[in-house]
Amino acid sequence: MDEKKKQGTQKNNIPKTYEGHKNDEGHKNGELKALIADYVAEALKGEKALWDKELKERIASEREDAAKMASMSSEERARVEMERRQKDFETERQQYMSERAEFEAAKELAAQELPVSFAKMVADPDREVTAENISVFKSEYMKAIENGLSNRLKGALPRISKEKEPMGDPFLNGLGM
Repeated sequence: MDEKKKQGTQKNNIPKTYEGHKNDEGHKNGELKALIADYVAEALKGEKALWDKELKERIASEREDAAKMASMSSEERARVEMERRQKDFETERQQYMSERAEFEAAKELAAQELPVSFAKMVADPDREVTAENISVFKSEYMKAIENGLSNRLKGALPRISKEKEPMGDPFLNGLGM
């Protein structure tokens, strides 16, 4: 027995080689990994080209703006900078107003036990318009629910037999009693 431990069993003498799992198409894991790596590299290459293009356009635009600003007097630069800030402010203000209107609409929809997910559709910066939109939405939503329920409840009427069945216990009737 000591000799067997020194020599090892037959199973231990066989070198273990693993060729990798083959998928349904017959590719080995290494081949599959290479295919995936190639696909990812190609996709990244395409996206990187788009990013580079956008970056170049942005840099060119910034250079043009800088060149225009350099050729302007200090008063003109101040005016252009003020217009840019005003435009940015108006954009932010519009975004804030639309978010606030959507929030108010969601609050009103929740108060009337209507789905809040429709807040974006009924929201308007004017509260009166929002209230009107909600009332129109509520009436149409309730009509749709009623129509859906009536369609689901439609069906054949249950049959009523014209023969009178004998009254009594069906178990006892089955036994002949």
